[in-house]
Amino acid sequence: MQKNYFHNDKMSNEERDKKKTFLPLSITQKRNVDINKLLNRVKVEKKKETKGKIIFYSSVILALSLMGTFIATFK
Repeated sequence: MQKNYFHNDKMSNEERDKKKTFLPLSITQKRNVDINKLLNRVKVEKKKETKGKIIFYSSVILALSLMGTFIATFK
């Protein structure tokens, strides 16, 4: 129920002064999700992950072989 007050010839609305809480729009709106896009995104992320693992392991092997070479050279 609204209560209107007049102060200095201006009307102020008590309900307007209160903070209003809004629900996020994404909850109220329904969106269609394309399963193919989701599956493709998973595939791309999996490829990136395997590529990162390959790069990491190859750099570790390279570092170990260089250390072995330096140790063998200086002995």
